[in-house]
Amino acid sequence: MTMEQNGLYASQARPWMKYYDPRFIDQPLPECSAFEYVCQQNKNHLGSAALEYYGRKITYADFIVNVKKTAAAFRALGMKKGDIATVVSVMTPEVIYAFYAADLIGATLNLVDPRYSEEGIREYIEEVDSHLLLCLNVVYDRCRNAAKRTHVERVVVLSPADSLPLPMAIGYKLTSPDRNRYDSNVIHWKQMIEEGKNSSTAAEPYDPDHACVVVHTGGTTGSPKGVMLTDQNFNAIAQQFAAYDNLFSRGQHLMNIMPPFIAYGYACGVHLPLVLGLTVIIIPNLDPAKLGSLILKYKPEHMFGVPAHYQQMAADPKLKDKDLSFIRNYAAGGDAIAQGAEHVVNEFLAAHGVKYPLAKGYGMTEVSSAATAAGGFNNKPGSVGIPLVGTLVAVFEPGTDKELPIGQRGELCISGPGVMKGYYNKPDETAMILRKHPDGRIWVHTGDIGYLDEDGYVFLDSRIKRLIIRHDGFKIFPSMIENVISQHPAVHQCSVVGCVDKDHVQGRLPFVYIVLTPAAAASRKKKQIISELRKMCAEELPEYVQPVAYKVLPEMPLTAAAKFDYRTLEQEISPRDY
Repeated sequence: MTMEQNGLYASQARPWMKYYDPRFIDQPLPECSAFEYVCQQNKNHLGSAALEYYGRKITYADFIVNVKKTAAAFRALGMKKGDIATVVSVMTPEVIYAFYAADLIGATLNLVDPRYSEEGIREYIEEVDSHLLLCLNVVYDRCRNAAKRTHVERVVVLSPADSLPLPMAIGYKLTSPDRNRYDSNVIHWKQMIEEGKNSSTAAEPYDPDHACVVVHTGGTTGSPKGVMLTDQNFNAIAQQFAAYDNLFSRGQHLMNIMPPFIAYGYACGVHLPLVLGLTVIIIPNLDPAKLGSLILKYKPEHMFGVPAHYQQMAADPKLKDKDLSFIRNYAAGGDAIAQGAEHVVNEFLAAHGVKYPLAKGYGMTEVSSAATAAGGFNNKPGSVGIPLVGTLVAVFEPGTDKELPIGQRGELCISGPGVMKGYYNKPDETAMILRKHPDGRIWVHTGDIGYLDEDGYVFLDSRIKRLIIRHDGFKIFPSMIENVISQHPAVHQCSVVGCVDKDHVQGRLPFVYIVLTPAAAASRKKKQIISELRKMCAEELPEYVQPVAYKVLPEMPLTAAAKFDYRTLEQEISPRDY
């Protein structure tokens, strides 16, 4: 008799717990800030390397000192408990110091993708009312314009060269000179640190309600929202991954190729390895074509990436016949990996001396990046792993609190210490996704369809939401594009759906359908209108959100409920259309 026939429920049976050592079950969460947790875990290993940046090694002792210097500098600029500073940058040591320094003084970082348009950056600054802006020098002009008409008073400019070894820093400045003309409210990172040396480095008392970051996501409804993640959220991710002690060992290296403006980048790529005593190798802006060379150069035991990274790795001629037995846990998140692609990657790993298959995981920003993991030999093809040791994953009738038995398909819901505090200043949308069930727990309703098998492995079937996920894991919200296109006077209706990315093994790109107004349709100026739409999108949307093609329809196909039939639109796309 199957578990489905038995009517066993995942939230009660928890069949996955058999895979965990009892000493990791029901551990109390650390009641301290994220920074204090890193300090506690490494107090006897201060001479070990915490970060490596283009060959420069930064010990845990230096890391802690740099965080405290940054906290003092923030205080000297007037930043205080409860403030929210906006950061527009790729991953650098300074951005990591800023994360923990803001945490130390009870402040919050609002993390923004540096590829966003001026208008997008301005909206995110305004949303949280930042008075302090940190940005990379290469995006200063955009950030300067974005900060106009906001309450930003000071701008801290970072350079990728700030932490480079001296010869490389000199070379960088020669080949990439900074030609920005800075306003009087700008202070450079090193100057900021110097001017803060007399300010306090004392930590604010631990506040369990304190949000470390605001990270932007489309959630389950598609409209961008700011997710508030707390110290507990970050600490819980790190503590739960410590249960994989056969994979993670102090002194190992993790190559961080994910950006800081997604939860995955900070929670799994920075905080988790630092808590576990690993060295984080920072790759600020990955060129996928160089991934194989980086793996050979640094020989990292660990990496968190998206499926496309590992498909790139498996196809890289530079790795042919190379011994990769140093690899312990290369994990794919951000998107489901096709079973055929998973098989190819696993064959590659096995042929190159790697002990374990590709690790996989499933989660979302609203649960601090990860809820399940398939690590080591606890791994089934096609699954996204088992729930983390302190996390519950169960299946419910979509949109309800009625749990379905193990084996049945339904909406995947998540409960546990990684669940976000909520969406910033959006209580109604928070209430839609965070729901208190009769069992007294808060469950995240993911909007994803899947099931659990008899061993507790989670299988993701399909996404309810219309999210478009690119080959590199970046997510595109159709509403972002539709909001721009619908402003054109010639557009009567528009709908954005995903189409196949012909240049990559997997991933999708945004494809735009439009219905013109009668007057515009009669004018026969379709090419001109599409040209204008392309220009609008180029000016108002980030580069990675740009539509791949536009198609004019006489009318939109509708479902029985008179909604746009997105599935039909997807199916009607022809390779000749783009």
